[in-house]
Amino acid sequence: MISNTNNTPTTDTNFDSSSSFSFNLRDQIIKYLKKWYWFVLSVVIFVSLAYVKVRYTIPQYNVSSMIIISQDESISESELSAFKDLGLLDDSQNKIENEIQIIKSRTLLTNVVNNLNLNVRYFSEGRILEVENYPKSLIEINFLSDDTIVHTKSQVFHVKINSGTSFSFLDKKGKKLSDHSFGKTISSGVGDIVITPSVEDIEPHLNKTIKIQIAPVKSVAEGYRGRLSISPLKNSSIVRISLNDPVKEKAKDIINNLVEEYNKATIQNKKQASARTADFINERLDLISGDLTEVDDEAAGYLSKYGLTNDIGAQTQRVADIDSRNVQEIAQLNTQLSLIESMRRFVLSQEGRYDLVPANLGFDDPTITTTVSRYNGLILQRQRLLKTSSVQNPVVVNIDQQIDGLRQVLIGSLNSLRSSINIRLKSLRTQDQYFSGKLYNAPIRQKDLRVIEREQTIKEQLYLYLLQKREEAEITSHITLSNARVIDKASTLSSYPVSPNKKTIFAGAFFLGFVLPFLIIYTSDLLNVKIRSREDLEKVLSMPIIGSIPKVKSKKQIVISQNDRSGIAEAFRILRTNLDFLLAGINKDKGKVIFVTSTISGEGKTLISSNLAKTLSISGKKVAYLGTDLRDPKFHKFFDLPNGRDTKGLTNYIMNAELNPEDIIYNDKEENSFDIIPSGAIPPNPAELLMQERVNSMFEYLQSEYDYVVVDTAPVSLVTDTLLIAKFADLSIYIVRENYSDKRVLQVPENFYREKRLPNIAVLLNAAATKTGYNYGYGYGKKK
Repeated sequence: MISNTNNTPTTDTNFDSSSSFSFNLRDQIIKYLKKWYWFVLSVVIFVSLAYVKVRYTIPQYNVSSMIIISQDESISESELSAFKDLGLLDDSQNKIENEIQIIKSRTLLTNVVNNLNLNVRYFSEGRILEVENYPKSLIEINFLSDDTIVHTKSQVFHVKINSGTSFSFLDKKGKKLSDHSFGKTISSGVGDIVITPSVEDIEPHLNKTIKIQIAPVKSVAEGYRGRLSISPLKNSSIVRISLNDPVKEKAKDIINNLVEEYNKATIQNKKQASARTADFINERLDLISGDLTEVDDEAAGYLSKYGLTNDIGAQTQRVADIDSRNVQEIAQLNTQLSLIESMRRFVLSQEGRYDLVPANLGFDDPTITTTVSRYNGLILQRQRLLKTSSVQNPVVVNIDQQIDGLRQVLIGSLNSLRSSINIRLKSLRTQDQYFSGKLYNAPIRQKDLRVIEREQTIKEQLYLYLLQKREEAEITSHITLSNARVIDKASTLSSYPVSPNKKTIFAGAFFLGFVLPFLIIYTSDLLNVKIRSREDLEKVLSMPIIGSIPKVKSKKQIVISQNDRSGIAEAFRILRTNLDFLLAGINKDKGKVIFVTSTISGEGKTLISSNLAKTLSISGKKVAYLGTDLRDPKFHKFFDLPNGRDTKGLTNYIMNAELNPEDIIYNDKEENSFDIIPSGAIPPNPAELLMQERVNSMFEYLQSEYDYVVVDTAPVSLVTDTLLIAKFADLSIYIVRENYSDKRVLQVPENFYREKRLPNIAVLLNAAATKTGYNYGYGYGKKK
């Protein structure tokens, strides 16, 4: 059936190539449903790959523990709070982050690896997967070399158990290397080793192969450090420690041992601070004890020398009592000054710049006590961080800045307290001078004795004070608690592995298996700009579509015969019928000229035109088949000409005035034959030849002698030959080949139709996809 049968050209001369890409949901769905087997095959392949991955991937289990980290240190409502506002002091969250980094430090993880011997692993070798034996294997390896050597080596042993007393070393391929006895010393790449059974009865396990893998301690620790996950719970001091590992028991031991190592480190740091305080007090006690002994000896000697007693008069006693109270207060203030001066010298000294400052010395000023506590806390924090990092670490630099700030605050507070005590001392000494004047008339010996007693009292008070502080430091060192308290010991949250996730893998495989064919088909369609079907023509062209010719699978060039009932034969019969409709307005009884052309070479002009001529001849018409493609003629491939390609034809007729039309007309030897006029010799100037008057003579002769003249022309987009003789055509059939012609070149026939450069033009789709049934109306399949 002819589409767009109105042969009147439209007035719109703009070619809309985008219309060829319009979207039709039903067509898109059908297009993908036709390739359903692609989707099935892709899904099967991806699901199979997913099954292989799940089947042969070692499962990973998640083990986690919950701990709470204590935060005893706090910032008081003093001048130190200003440093917090300036961001110079850590808040609680920063402290938690610092503790997390300490827990995850290389030092602690190295201790865990050494404690659990994680650098030596035992595997039972299977056909595909290896299963790690933990905590106990069938055999055990013992090293006779130093740990400093063993902990830096890498080695793999494949041990095959031969009997209860012997074993063999194998290579990677299972080939025997050597035989040995259990318990004997063996030289290896990691030094001398001894391999012994670790089970009482090893006989049931004969011929089994155990893989022993030895790795450097540092690399093992670093591996677990990368896999260890430590995260704080929001707005709390609770920390979750988790680890993924194929062996659940090993992961539990690693986490529990890591928490133990962290607690040991924190307790050791606190004890170190207490020990430094005790050492400082002991040094001071030694000095004060010597001074007190000298004063006691001086007092005893004075009393013995002059035979004095402690009995004094009542009046002197009252004055002495008042003076004694002043003296006691002066002694206390002097003690404070002595401690202040000692602490100032210690803080200002370069040797003690990053050492702990003695705490709990009993200063009346709470600011100094708070500052010392915070100062020591930062010193301890700095010492812990330096175990796993350097002084250039931004966190360490920040802490150093805080320590310097606190040191200045502490010096300022000590200076302020010293000034205050000096003022008080000045006042008390003035009073002391007054009362001393009152006692001027007392016996001179009593006055001297009072001086000695005064000094003795000062030394005793300072000595007793330091003894008390030493006891407090000793008590603190023995009741030191760890920073971390375990809330939940390490355990698995689920009996199912976290990796590989079967649901996710299979779902992903199914999704990829479904999406990949879709993407391939979509991309193929997106990149393919070829004409795919008749619908592509109907979407773009406004000219009539005269029909479709199925793809020819036969090697024969002339595929039409009298009794042929194949689909292609029916297609040409429909084409012949549609010609009558398109030629209905031509006022000719005979000599109707039908041009067959195309945009480019290879679209099937000669095939269509030759078989069209055959179809018309079968209907009883007298048909002439003329070749005007003077540049690349193909007649010799379709017909048995006398001289093949060099047979005389239209070119010879135009150039040789002595030739008559009958001289170049040949008859097809098949039944229902038609006459053939080949193009002839290939000329150097085809366009000029077609403009000769003898071309008109040839067409006039053919129109007068034949019912139909089918003309095989040259491609219109490559040369101008066809347009030069277009005036002779009554009908122009424009060939478009499916899956060959570009959609973008459809602009050419559309412009010819709109500009009337080719008369009575209609499009024919060649090499259309063969469809079953009545879709094209070509009879009943391919039966003949």
